[in-house]
Amino acid sequence: MGGFPVLIEQVITFVIVLLVTVVVVTVGFVAAAILRRKRRDAFFEQLDDLRQQVAPLVTGVLGRTLDYRQGVAQIKKLGEKHKPALIEQLVMEKLPPADQMPAMTQLCEDLGLVKQWQTRLGGDGQVRGMSGTLQRLFRVGYLARARSAEHLATIRHRASWPMLVKALDDPHPDVREVALRGLGSLVEPQSFAALVQRLHQVILDPDESGLAFRTVKSAVVSFPLSQAIGLEASLRHPHRRIRFLCTDVVREMVEKAAEGHPDFYLDASNFAPSLSELFLNTQTYDENPDVRARSAPVIAYMRDPRAVPVLLGLLEDPEWFVRLHTVRALAKPRFEGQLLQIAARLADPRWMVREAAVRTLLGFGDAGFSVLYDYFLGSEDRYSREQIADEWQRAGVIPTLLGHYAQQPHGRERQVLEQLAHMGKTSYLVGLLLGSSDVALRKNFLQDFGRHADRQIQSWVAWLATHETDPDVKALAQARKGEAGMGTRSR
Repeated sequence: MGGFPVLIEQVITFVIVLLVTVVVVTVGFVAAAILRRKRRDAFFEQLDDLRQQVAPLVTGVLGRTLDYRQGVAQIKKLGEKHKPALIEQLVMEKLPPADQMPAMTQLCEDLGLVKQWQTRLGGDGQVRGMSGTLQRLFRVGYLARARSAEHLATIRHRASWPMLVKALDDPHPDVREVALRGLGSLVEPQSFAALVQRLHQVILDPDESGLAFRTVKSAVVSFPLSQAIGLEASLRHPHRRIRFLCTDVVREMVEKAAEGHPDFYLDASNFAPSLSELFLNTQTYDENPDVRARSAPVIAYMRDPRAVPVLLGLLEDPEWFVRLHTVRALAKPRFEGQLLQIAARLADPRWMVREAAVRTLLGFGDAGFSVLYDYFLGSEDRYSREQIADEWQRAGVIPTLLGHYAQQPHGRERQVLEQLAHMGKTSYLVGLLLGSSDVALRKNFLQDFGRHADRQIQSWVAWLATHETDPDVKALAQARKGEAGMGTRSR
């Protein structure tokens, strides 16, 4: 029993020591937080003060309102008084307009920023005995390396492309991705081969490359069409996926070059003849259907007379998605002479191909409408007619159809409307008629379809009989409503 008070005394002592320790540690953390906050406040005050001095100098130098040498000297002098990292941050804080970017590049060079960024990415300051990975980790953190790569690309320092290519092997994935995007923005022709090599690598050995395929492809596609010749060997590669992806890269390059130029053609002036021969004679017969599918849009831009027969052959390809891409590729005014071959795809077994055929034909205006009318009225394929009717509704074609019907009530438009009514496609029609202010249209439709058994049409007729303001149309609607009622009673 005599040892019990001693035990209590030891426990009390331990608790007191523990509480004192907790209090001391807590006070230490609070003091550290307060000190850190004060340092941060002081840092941002310094940064704001420095910004007020640096920003006008940078603006004046780039805008040529300040002597260049004098401005650079003043910025360097400020850099000697403050941390170099602050000057770097403030110079790159706000990018100038595109016309001032060359001056921005020169300014970064003269301030030593370019050399500093290159050093972070390059091989300066290596430590002997360390592996390449440890060398990079030892020299500078990955965030600084990534920021350096981004800055070099942002100011479009083309001479730094070798450093960015080297950074594709950086141990950190963020640095590799930033360098890759940087090469895509610089579009330096000498770096194209290295990017194509990376494209092969991400396909053949994705784990070793450490790069995302879509990012590599995006960087390659950023280059102009003139660089497509650098993909010729890849288009002949024995690996089927490499052939497919490089064919798709050429397709995207071509479509990017054609954007905004409706009369764009591929010929010897903008597309290497060897590439044209490759697409016309090899890619369209490749054993990989993906290659054939992505070849169609490229061939559709060729001025070569062999292009049309090759595309018509692809329209009959056994793989449905090859036919799909070909139908879409033919949606150009130059292929108006192939409307009947395109219309043949309206009976394709695949609904997506049928849908694409309808959309392609609609793009040809009245000529396409005429072909669609003929097919819609003459076809016994229920699914094709359903596809055409649905696509007409989605594409907003029905109002045009009704407009033509109002002008020519005895033309093919009447037959098309009658077919739509028999198919039960009347809800959209009636909705348009209810909102129409065209008296002639309502009168023609009442005369032709006022007795129709479709409930949607009967409801519309009944509504007209009550709400119509034109006396002739109102009288006709009342007569049609009465006739429909008598027909119902007799049944």
